[in-house]
Amino acid sequence: MSGGAGLLWYHLLVEGRPRLTSPLEEIPGLPDATVLDAHITLRPFRTEAEWHAPVLTTEEEKRLRASLVQPLPGPARRHDLTPTDRRVAEALTRNARISLTDLGRELGFSTATAGRRVASLLEHRVLRLRTVVDPAALGRPVTARVRLKVHPAGLETVGTALSACPDVRFCAAVTGRHNILADVCVEDETGLYGFIVGTLGALPHILDCDTEMLTPVSAPGSTASDPLR
Repeated sequence: MSGGAGLLWYHLLVEGRPRLTSPLEEIPGLPDATVLDAHITLRPFRTEAEWHAPVLTTEEEKRLRASLVQPLPGPARRHDLTPTDRRVAEALTRNARISLTDLGRELGFSTATAGRRVASLLEHRVLRLRTVVDPAALGRPVTARVRLKVHPAGLETVGTALSACPDVRFCAAVTGRHNILADVCVEDETGLYGFIVGTLGALPHILDCDTEMLTPVSAPGSTASDPLR
C-alpha cells in the first residue's frame, strides 16, 4: 500500500479470542516484519465475499440468490461436528471447487451422500461459501483503504451506509483511533475523489479520514476477520 516503503495490510483469522498485546512487535515466522498497527474487528458491515460490482440486473441477482442453500432459520447455534463432518469440511477447505462426485469418491461416499453432507453443513452455518472477486477484472482496478474516525453515535449509521455502497468492497468497525475501515474499488482516481467528496462528504459523524492506495497481494485460501497492519 502507499504511504511508505514495504507497508502491508493483512487479515488474520484465528481460533478463539486473540489477545493482541500493544504494540505488537513482530509476526511469528517473519523476523523482518514489524507490526505498526493492529485492530480487532468489532462489527463487520460487509466482507469481500459479500461484495459484487453492479454487473447483474435485479432479476438476475434475485434468481441467483434463490438458488443458494438457505441456512436454518434463527440465529446460528453450536453444531457439534462428527468425524465425518470434519473430513468433509477439511476436504472442502483444501479444494472448495471439488465436485460432489469427486468429493464422494475421495471420502468413500456416494455423490448423493456427499451432497447431503455439504448441504447440512451449509444449513447449520458450519460452512460458509466465499467467492472473492478481483475488482480489476470487473473494471475497477483502483483500490484504496479508507480509515475513518467516526463519533460513536454514528458508527452504525456510517457502517450501514457504506456497506450499501457498490464502491465499498469491505467495511468493518474496529478498535483504534480510526474505528471504521473500508476498502473502496473504483474505475480510476477521479472516481476515488468522487467517493471521498460525494459519499463520505455526505455522511454525518465522520471526524477524520485517511486514504491509502492498495496493491492487492493474492494468497491462496485467504480469509478476512481481524485486519492487522
